[in-house]
Amino acid sequence: MATISNRALTRALGGEPATLDPRLAEDNAALALLQDLYEGLTAEAADGNIIPGAAQSWSVSEDGRTWTFRLRENLRWSDGTPLTAAQFVAGLDAARVEGSQAPYSALLHEVTYTRATDSRTVVLEVTRAVPYLPAVLALPVAAPQHLATSAGASIIGNGPYRLLRRRPGEKIELERNPHYHSAGAVAIERVTYLTLEDLNTELNLYRSGELDVTSEVPNTQVSWLQQNLPGELHIAPYLSTYGFAFNLARMRDRDARVALSMAVDRGQITRQVTGADEQPAYGWVPAGVPGYTPAQFTWAALPGVERIEEARRLWHAARGRHAAPDRLLLCTDASANHRRTAIALADQWRAALDVEVEVLEMEWKAYLALRENPGGCDLLRFGWSADFIDAEAFLALFESGHAQNVPGYRSARYDALLAESRLARDAAQRTASMVLAERLLLADSPVIPVFHRVSKLLAKPDVEGVAVSPLGHLATRHLRFTTKK
Repeated sequence: MATISNRALTRALGGEPATLDPRLAEDNAALALLQDLYEGLTAEAADGNIIPGAAQSWSVSEDGRTWTFRLRENLRWSDGTPLTAAQFVAGLDAARVEGSQAPYSALLHEVTYTRATDSRTVVLEVTRAVPYLPAVLALPVAAPQHLATSAGASIIGNGPYRLLRRRPGEKIELERNPHYHSAGAVAIERVTYLTLEDLNTELNLYRSGELDVTSEVPNTQVSWLQQNLPGELHIAPYLSTYGFAFNLARMRDRDARVALSMAVDRGQITRQVTGADEQPAYGWVPAGVPGYTPAQFTWAALPGVERIEEARRLWHAARGRHAAPDRLLLCTDASANHRRTAIALADQWRAALDVEVEVLEMEWKAYLALRENPGGCDLLRFGWSADFIDAEAFLALFESGHAQNVPGYRSARYDALLAESRLARDAAQRTASMVLAERLLLADSPVIPVFHRVSKLLAKPDVEGVAVSPLGHLATRHLRFTTKK
């Protein structure tokens, strides 16, 4: 039983959530908020491990194709009404039905059959052994569906917190859900999320005492914060890659794409632009996935001078074929950190390839819409954080037709290699197929990985439990205020 604090925790969310529907959420702001409002059959512990959520236990058949989840007794929604197995089945079916708009629906494609055998038992059948299925079921896309929920209705969740009020563009207030099965272990009674998009504003509010936890910190302030607030600055690596996606409808020439990627001085960006121990990215999958050694660009080991010479050769050859433009439009969501990185890239490309780059910034929701139809953008900021600890979490999104395949990459060979990995008889064979797929992805270069990210946030000294998981999550349920003795 936790000591409950009546003091409200004030957190920054990093932007306005595009939706509060757990099946439609894909932006970081929405996903962070929804981990407070909903809980799946499974849940994520503070260290990233998968633990029981609404299900107290589960088992899997010997062939790995039938999973049985047993719910806790007397589960309730945040409005006090009973929560049953049928509502978990309804949520899963809504996400995976044909024509579903759920961005994460592909994670449930292997699920072929769902049923509630009684009010507390959920049975799932899958086409193959999916060892990471419990991790997928901890994501918002697998949240239960309240059968009375309709468009415009109040948010009724089943997580450790429930929605108190929302002021779009300003803040979202939550209170501890008294009907949550482990409400006694939730130490903070109320939490206010500020939907700020400007990191400098976050920092100013934090320093003035109006904010307890930031979503991030401006890159320009990392050094100062390390020197002046070392006990409050929390930096930790997590499974995430920061980069840019090509609009393949405009950037069709592979040599032109490879040239732009080769011309990026990743070391300079991580040393001089980000400055928080991010690692230069010469592949798409970051290090840290157990049992997987990431692929790298074939040119990754080239000395800087040789790399730039080869980039120039490829770029000028593409220009000779009228396949490389004289001017590029790079589109990004508005953020001080994103702006600095985009400008640094533009400077590097101008110096190495003699190409002008216009940087277009836009508000978060507008940017999300643009990614669906990038129009005149040649490149779009595109980062990816793992949804579960497995290389497939990074590779699956480049399958043909995947809902989050931002560049629109299509390769029959790539699709076949991922299919092979899913039918592999052992872990070594599975990994080999995924490494080949990543090598093909890097050769085709539909994206430019720039660096593997770290989380960097500020938290007041009296906020305990600040430990960002390998998936980059920091759920409010794991936080508490220091108890003075």
